[in-house]
Amino acid sequence: MPLIAKPPSQRLVDIVGALGGSWSGYSAMCRCPAHADATPSLSLRQGNHDILVHCFAGCDPADVLRELASVVPGKTYVFPDGPARPFDSTAIARNLWSQGRALANTWGEAYCRYRGIVGRHDDLRYLARCPKGRKSNTVFEPALLVGVREGGDIKAVQRIFLKLEGQGYRSKLMIGNPQAASWQGQRPVKILALAEGFESAARFAELHGIPTWSSLGAERLDLVRLPDRIEELIIAEDNDPEGRRASLKAAQTYARDGLTIRRMAPPSGYTDWAAVPGPN
Repeated sequence: MPLIAKPPSQRLVDIVGALGGSWSGYSAMCRCPAHADATPSLSLRQGNHDILVHCFAGCDPADVLRELASVVPGKTYVFPDGPARPFDSTAIARNLWSQGRALANTWGEAYCRYRGIVGRHDDLRYLARCPKGRKSNTVFEPALLVGVREGGDIKAVQRIFLKLEGQGYRSKLMIGNPQAASWQGQRPVKILALAEGFESAARFAELHGIPTWSSLGAERLDLVRLPDRIEELIIAEDNDPEGRRASLKAAQTYARDGLTIRRMAPPSGYTDWAAVPGPN
């Protein structure tokens, strides 16, 4: 059944106005108040009884709603009469992606090695001065850029802000609209593995020699657009309750004739595949 957008309540119109958001039809994009959002990543629309929220950077809806409840508009805003120009977060993501450089001899390469990722993978770039935070408080920090693609096109970029010399990370933030996109480190032929995080996907690929994509989050594990040509899907699940739930849901979602689906958890004692060491 198609989802029918509802006209926004005055409360929603006022929140969007107070946050400086923009409308596209009955949906709005705003800077998320639950994290330091340099560019709008929060989608807002009207539900039956409350506001429906989705932060593309991964904020918990409960946290977002709690922050929205504290927003006090200084005036009553008017919903735009005509169609608003859509906020194109994907274009911003692509522009950021175009600024990245190859990983060789960068903190991005150092971070990959720090995480045990030593092989060659597509769609990884480095940006020494990557924007972070709200526009009035934007700072620039070194970041590993993870390209998120669907159908060959960049839809979003995950920014992994790095610690000194790539020895760990400070935060991870998504920019763009990933929808059914994923990080696609290698191109599959008949077998594809799918993991939550980029690091888990890269490690699984190196451990098993199988092209592995990343959904960039447990909540997105069942949303990825998979190639029609694959005959086997391996879900490289995280070894925790959330990971197992996401894996089961993904297996049910992707089930179709002609596709074998297997779920693989990391060895006992490891929470995800990113933590599993290679053979001695």
